Amino acid sequence: MGSRHFPSNPRESKASGPLRLGPRVAGSRLPAGGIAVLHDRDSWWVQRHGGALSDRLDQGDLVRIRHRALWEAGLPATLAHPRHDLTAHPLGVVPHLHLLDDAALDNLERYVAGRCRLVCGPGEHADGGTFHGTLWSKELVPTRGAEGLAAYRGGELDSRPAVLRHGRTRYLSTLPEPAALRALLAETAAEAGVGPVLAGLPDGVEAVRRGDLLFLLHHGHEPVTVTVTVDVTVPGRQRDLLTGTTVDSALTLDRFGAAVLEEHP
Repeated sequence: MGSRHFPSNPRESKASGPLRLGPRVAGSRLPAGGIAVLHDRDSWWVQRHGGALSDRLDQGDLVRIRHRALWEAGLPATLAHPRHDLTAHPLGVVPHLHLLDDAALDNLERYVAGRCRLVCGPGEHADGGTFHGTLWSKELVPTRGAEGLAAYRGGELDSRPAVLRHGRTRYLSTLPEPAALRALLAETAAEAGVGPVLAGLPDGVEAVRRGDLLFLLHHGHEPVTVTVTVDVTVPGRQRDLLTGTTVDSALTLDRFGAAVLEEHP
């Protein structure tokens, strides 16, 4: 049997750097103020055992779709339970929770009443005019004070609202196509005061803060240049703890590259 060559991940060659970072990040947490993507095991269990509204709805897929849209927009997000204290998160995203107890419902009502924002909804294909909805559609009856942000065009739901806003809550009656979902969540996040960890990132680059360190992770195959001075929380000069080099305004990440930046006087 012939041998096979498996290319190594460039990040592995820098293992000694991450090991030295252990004491710096041990016990640290992601900064408060990110987006909470709500997930409930009971709803997931019922959905997987014949209790779903449709066999085309999978809660795990809907959570991943929302989380990926936030990730691609560079927005900080974490999973949370609908009964948890959500007050540290200005925006909550509810992919598909059709089985909630009174405690969870009361908690979400308090959350919105506390000036936080909520995006709810699941995902027959529907044309919302500026985007296409997929997977699911339902008829919404606006209550007093509700504003339609997008409407269906054609079919049984022609002219009926596809996206409603009522106060600080938005409800999606369909699952927008990826680009439209990303734009909608980014717009809502901006209204809630949540922005990217580092603006202007190239595609495939992830930025995460842990304590006073900024982690940059490149998930792509081609080298990219990252500008680090567009973020007011990152002053002009940084030091990459993985390489020891000084970064004044930008750095290049190789394929699957990584950097860990701290302020350098």
